[in-house]
Amino acid sequence: MQTKAKPLKTKLSEFAQFITNKDLLLSLVVSIAIVVAGVGLSLQNNKIVRPSAYTPARYIAEPRNRLSFLSNWDGPIYINIAEHGYRTTATTNYFPLYPLAIYSVHLLVNSPLDSALIVSWVCLVGAIYYYIKIIKLYFKSQDNVEALRAALFFILFPTGVFLIASYSESLFAFLALGAIYCALRKRYVAAGLLAMLTTATHVDGVFVLILITLILYETREKIKNIAAAFIIGSLGLLSYMVYLWRRFNNPFQFIATQRNHGWLHHSFFSQLGSFSLLNYIFVIIIVLAVIYWWNRKRSFSIYSGLFLLIPFAGGQFGGFARYCLMVFPVQFMLYDYLKDKRVLYPLVIAGFAVGWTYFLLQYAGGYIGG
Repeated sequence: MQTKAKPLKTKLSEFAQFITNKDLLLSLVVSIAIVVAGVGLSLQNNKIVRPSAYTPARYIAEPRNRLSFLSNWDGPIYINIAEHGYRTTATTNYFPLYPLAIYSVHLLVNSPLDSALIVSWVCLVGAIYYYIKIIKLYFKSQDNVEALRAALFFILFPTGVFLIASYSESLFAFLALGAIYCALRKRYVAAGLLAMLTTATHVDGVFVLILITLILYETREKIKNIAAAFIIGSLGLLSYMVYLWRRFNNPFQFIATQRNHGWLHHSFFSQLGSFSLLNYIFVIIIVLAVIYWWNRKRSFSIYSGLFLLIPFAGGQFGGFARYCLMVFPVQFMLYDYLKDKRVLYPLVIAGFAVGWTYFLLQYAGGYIGG
């Protein structure tokens, strides 16, 4: 007796259910979707909008590579470090782990740009995976559809284009979210190791190190274990400082280089008139996150507040919109507040999608670098 074939609609429904029940598979599918959308929109944009004539803003080393629009501004610098190392002090403010990852993949892949994008895209899968795990753990939910609703605030964050470009953001997010998840689960060694890699990826990794230390304290982990996680986590930054000391005779060369790029020369208040409306909006959102989490989860509040030190200490907002992508408690806050708002939630997500598209197209054209 023959079994009646299932309708196509039923098969698609079962397939969708299978995907949403598997954290890693869901992360992979979502990552592929956002990469395809980003590449597709950018390709169309480059047929309409003339790319920036400012040559340093664009990657020109592989003129025949159709994905070169995903490596503008800082992207070519990371690729150059991967190929040639730190030949001068001018690029030492770009931390080494992402270039090392590009270099490793480039041993197998001919194109340096493709190597960089592979690293970013693979790490994006890991970042979304750990984001989902954190949402399910903190909000005590096993519903992957609900976790995906929360993840949209991260995936479609207006400056989320840097997660699919040849920037260190995907690698940083993957390691930072992994460290946060492990800290929440009281896996202090794993949290310390991931924090160590985070501090070797970007200077903001220090904020993640502080965050996991606070989370472990909140979970009442033993002091010796908290200290161990902190020490392990600091090794990434310390290793880079040792390298800079031996290579350039200055373990704090990355700070000196930032000064050469215009940071730390002005006070925040003296530059208020030159800051864009968007940067003010990001500051307001972070301040709201600091307030929101203060009595809910103090570690999230402090971590958010640390990012406000960037423009205050640096005296400028260069790259601030991109750094805000890594203020994960902002996105957690938005989900927590909006998850039950039937009208407001989709409106905010739609607004995020519009902002994401705008930044994507501007970046692809070489007009925005962070």
